[in-house]
Amino acid sequence: MQGFRPIRFGNAKTSWQEDVVTNIGLDVVFWKGKLSVTADWYNKNSTGLLFPVSLPAILGEATPPNVNVGDVKNMGIDFTLGSKGRFSKKSGWDFTLTFSHYDNRIVKLNDVPFFDDMAGIVRNEVGYPISSFFGYKIIGFFQDDADVAKSPKQTAASPGRFKYFDADADGEITAADRIHFGNPNPDFTLGLNIGFNYGNFDFSTFFYGCFGNEVYNYYKIETDIYSSGQPKSKTALYDSWTPQHHNAIAPIQEISVNFSNSEPVNSYALENGSYFRNKTMILGYNFPKSWLQKIKIERFRMYVQAVNLFTITNYSGLDPELPSTGGSSFGIDLFGKYPTNQKQYLIGFNLGF
Repeated sequence: MQGFRPIRFGNAKTSWQEDVVTNIGLDVVFWKGKLSVTADWYNKNSTGLLFPVSLPAILGEATPPNVNVGDVKNMGIDFTLGSKGRFSKKSGWDFTLTFSHYDNRIVKLNDVPFFDDMAGIVRNEVGYPISSFFGYKIIGFFQDDADVAKSPKQTAASPGRFKYFDADADGEITAADRIHFGNPNPDFTLGLNIGFNYGNFDFSTFFYGCFGNEVYNYYKIETDIYSSGQPKSKTALYDSWTPQHHNAIAPIQEISVNFSNSEPVNSYALENGSYFRNKTMILGYNFPKSWLQKIKIERFRMYVQAVNLFTITNYSGLDPELPSTGGSSFGIDLFGKYPTNQKQYLIGFNLGF
């Protein structure tokens, strides 16, 4: 049976996003290339930011159109420090350090004061960074009935459950007490390339770090809170609240799903997402040309390589290096993303005729 269906909705009012960028740069080389410095300050104003709009399910499964949702400002600095030279005729070095920092803010939204993403975990609002985490901020657990009685009125309040921050100080926890409690944008990122060579041997390694960013570890809710229904973690088993263990990490383990445990979006899943990783390390050897010419080979190099040799982080999930989750959202570990930080040990050969 033949027919047709819409694949993508259009929007005649959508226009191109416009970017106005101001740059001030510096590029300096010292001592015949032994030291180089590159610095770039930028201010980027984007108007008519394109974003896919949410549509009612009754309209079908066609891809929603992109619309101009508002204006965004990005301001930052990129800095590179390089050094390259020789210790002697047989040995040398190659060093590069890169540093990047940016500040991201939503300046204007068209038609709406804000828009939410990722089932309400993210709220994009004027004056805040893109993909800010939004919800109730946890300030501890209710310790006993007396603590419940003296605290701001909260639905389903009970010993061992989350105590939320009364942001508007009206003595009652309501939707008005939800705040921006986390920012996935890093304070800065850092890259470091180090290389040495001695005779026919060469060594190189690359480090990368991301610092000051926060991650919403959604899977932590699934494993730490009993009412979520997923297999439980060691934290849930050994470090959850009980009448004898008040200084716990996880709330009381119970079947009930309510406002004071896992029901609303709250800050329990917020973690420090900073990390420093050794991406790769390589040791190589180039066979002498005098050997190779006898067998009609131009070049022959053998190397051993270690990938993701180590990662320094306090993040409790599988991998702090998270991809975008789509739309305007990033920094969210939904269901324990399959990690990209597996250690690998390789042996390779480069052969040229």
